[in-house]
Amino acid sequence: MTDKVLGILELETKPVELPGFMAGPGTFPFPVKRKQVPGAFTRNVIDGDKSVEAGYVAAARELDRQGVSAIVSNCGFTGLYQAAVAEAVSIPVAMSSLLLVPFVAQTLKPGSRIGLLTYDAPKLMENHYVCAGWSSKDISVAVSGIEGSELWYEFAKSAPNIDVSILVRDVRAAARKLLDANPDIGAFVFECTAFPVAAGAVRSDTGLPVADVTTLANMLLGMSPERSVKLRSSYHGPTA
Repeated sequence: MTDKVLGILELETKPVELPGFMAGPGTFPFPVKRKQVPGAFTRNVIDGDKSVEAGYVAAARELDRQGVSAIVSNCGFTGLYQAAVAEAVSIPVAMSSLLLVPFVAQTLKPGSRIGLLTYDAPKLMENHYVCAGWSSKDISVAVSGIEGSELWYEFAKSAPNIDVSILVRDVRAAARKLLDANPDIGAFVFECTAFPVAAGAVRSDTGLPVADVTTLANMLLGMSPERSVKLRSSYHGPTA
């Protein structure tokens, strides 16, 4: 078939296949092809384990061979591997929604801060920003995460059982707390790919723009050409 298909590089954990999540039905208005990366787990990826970079490169090359039009990742901390994966394939790659930060910053009035909501705030470091093409020296950010929460522990499991209502509650609370402490925040960017289910609620609560991995994926596929695609069992989305 010829179509625009999004390739998704996944952690080697059971994906959350609920609406609004990257592996869930109807999350994207286009087909997706998913591929797990052996040895890539929540804990070692957020710790910046360079040994899994080769696995991401190999998986991306396989998706490229199968004809996807663009590639994203289901963990924003894999932005550390952005350069290596992008160099290895012939199609656009976006390993983290942190790539959106410079774009979002330019849409706001001068002096506005970007609120970053992440899975683990202490683990999100300057190197992640630099690998996404920017620096906190140039773009002002405030960061908050869900570390230590019930869901923080749940997402680290090989087969997480996610209560969406608790996730939305926790993300909303983190956004409100961050905004109260930083009233100059002009927009939020969600690093964590599980947070888009709460994006609408945060927009409603705060009246501010929210960008996340679904924003990124739509932009990426929108600019990519159609290709001849070999789809297998992990196909999800509209039929051609």
